Amino acid sequence: MKTKWSILFVLLLCIMPLLAGCWNRRELKELSIVAAMGVDKIPETNKYKVSFQIINPGNVAAVVAGGGPQNVTPVTVYTGTGDNLFGAIRKASQKVPRQLFFAHLQLIVIGEPLAKQGVRDIFDFFERSHEIRLTTMVLVARGSEADSIVKVLTPLEKIPANNIAGQMKMTSKLWSENIKVEMDQVIKALQSEGTPIISGVKIVGEPEVGNKSSNLRQTNVPARADITGIALFKNGKLKRWLNGDEGRGALWIRNKMKSTVVDLDCKDKKDAIGIEVVRSQTKVNAKVQNRKPVFHIHIREEGHVSEVRCPMDLSKVEEITKLEKQWALETKKEVMKAVKAAQREESDIFGFGEAVNRANPKAWKKMKKEWDKIFAESKVDVKVDAFIRRSGMRIKPYLSEQQ
Repeated sequence: MKTKWSILFVLLLCIMPLLAGCWNRRELKELSIVAAMGVDKIPETNKYKVSFQIINPGNVAAVVAGGGPQNVTPVTVYTGTGDNLFGAIRKASQKVPRQLFFAHLQLIVIGEPLAKQGVRDIFDFFERSHEIRLTTMVLVARGSEADSIVKVLTPLEKIPANNIAGQMKMTSKLWSENIKVEMDQVIKALQSEGTPIISGVKIVGEPEVGNKSSNLRQTNVPARADITGIALFKNGKLKRWLNGDEGRGALWIRNKMKSTVVDLDCKDKKDAIGIEVVRSQTKVNAKVQNRKPVFHIHIREEGHVSEVRCPMDLSKVEEITKLEKQWALETKKEVMKAVKAAQREESDIFGFGEAVNRANPKAWKKMKKEWDKIFAESKVDVKVDAFIRRSGMRIKPYLSEQQ
């Protein structure tokens, strides 16, 4: 009996070191939670400048509860410089009283000057880190460095990073001139035959006021961060911006169109009819003819009539058919604008090279080395099938009754 208990005691002693414990614990009061991170480069020294938007938990709680001073800022921004990102982060410990914690990072902003130099080298650190999630959203600061975006304060969301992330989600869902891009998507695009596209964020108003608490105490804020444009890259470097119809056309080709509003002309009135896109599906097929690739883009979209500002009887089938053809033509125009913009830069942002590889691997091996030039000269055929499903709560606009 004594031998049995002795064996059990020894086994327990052996198992105890394997049990989970708190040996690597980190107390919340010892951490600085980073909500957003900006990455820039200093031209004079060619060193990285990293900006951290750190949450002030006490200030956020005081503002939300309505107690405490109202001029406190919910976040604080620190910066660090170094020859590489990890060095810049560690060097920031000279300024930050707590250890930086990146598990709740919402946003990574890349300054436009750095994006023009190239972004291929900056994602290695993020991919290796065990704290940073690869689903973190990536944006490019349009017309400015990243630190100015990270510093701006926003009125609706107390934490600015959450505000910008929410804007990005909403505009990609409802307007579709921008695309929500996560870090793993950027890394995959840099590794594959295609090139990444990343939405831009721009400060509108007075940037020097945007980082002050006074920016939150006005109905019309002096400075705000707007989601605008899509950054087109080639070889990891920012080449140009896709705006408006070009950006929307790019999303149609990439099958990322969720919803938007397409304006159509009505007789002598410009943009008098609004069509809400509710569903869209795009298929891209590639064929090799006479040793040259030909791409066929087929878009099938459905929508509702959202607004009519001219006399029109939508109970007539011929009127609906006319609108469908007009809508399909407008969609095709926007798609071709995006194609021409990408071909001018010789940047395959649509992944056409992968489509050729899937369709004809042997032909792709021959084209791969000269793909940029071949892509720029490729023929692209676009077919759009548009269907209007509803006309809203009214068939005839009240303008018809006034004629």
